[in-house]
Amino acid sequence: MASVAPIGAASSGVGTLSADYGPAAWAPAHGNNYTVSSRESTYDIRYVIIHVAQGSYAGTVSWFQNPGAGVSAHYTIRSSDGAVTQSVRDKDVAWHAGNWTYNTQSIGIEHEGFVNNASWFTDAMYRSSAALTRHLADRYNIPKTRSYILGHNQVPGATHTDPGPNWNWTRFMELVTGGGTTPPPSWTSTVDNDTAGRFTASGNWGSSAFSGQRHGANYRFADPVLASDSAWYKFNIPATATYRVDAWWPADPGYNNSTPYVIVTTSGNQTVNVNQRLTGGQWRVLGTFTLAAGDANKVAVSRWTSGTGLVIADAIRITRV
Repeated sequence: MASVAPIGAASSGVGTLSADYGPAAWAPAHGNNYTVSSRESTYDIRYVIIHVAQGSYAGTVSWFQNPGAGVSAHYTIRSSDGAVTQSVRDKDVAWHAGNWTYNTQSIGIEHEGFVNNASWFTDAMYRSSAALTRHLADRYNIPKTRSYILGHNQVPGATHTDPGPNWNWTRFMELVTGGGTTPPPSWTSTVDNDTAGRFTASGNWGSSAFSGQRHGANYRFADPVLASDSAWYKFNIPATATYRVDAWWPADPGYNNSTPYVIVTTSGNQTVNVNQRLTGGQWRVLGTFTLAAGDANKVAVSRWTSGTGLVIADAIRITRV
């Protein structure tokens, strides 16, 4: 990108879900950093352009929200687990390619990391980025070839070298096209709040069948409190690998607007906050994470939030990707 994304900067808005790509969180770029459009009416989307951020995932998303940045990309991919954040809608023109024509005709994907350090380019990142690229190619009829899936360095007039010599184009394109790879074994599991032996919560959590948007016969609820009192979902994960975690909750204006879901990953607990006043009665993607094999508590709904309204614990689904 034109400027290095600051390491460690926080990104606001993560936890809201993308309208364009289900697995992505939505954290909008500042309006100074992209052009509102109505693609594909105004411009055909013909390319996907691969970038490396020269910075962190959170810092990159935060930089796009800085009104003085003057840059943006549509999506950013995290190294550790392949999590995706969208910052600019597909229909709008992100400022990422350094070439206006290519900006108008492309989707830009940033990747956390540095071009001179291959350790940032994890299997989880490649798989997540390839899945997003495949989705975009299918949606916008972009050929899955290197003539249309480009590095930033390939854009005419480019002064940038990313994604650089450590980006494994052969591996990436195999994942995009599905050639030369063995897909991961299919596995999915759902735990409801009344699944025997799989859900635990203290007596502070009540039970309700009030909402018709519930999953199963009922769901649990509790007041928010600044203390540790989580409801836990236990899964028997078959192998250490990348998994998508989905949550189901009934929505109501009286429910919490910042409910923390805690996912136990191989790199530590990761928290995704969701607004349970909206988008209820359906599976909603919390993200993709590397989960360790074994039978253990993997996802919690925490009461520890500064949000207002009842915290809801209904159902969790985990799927290998």
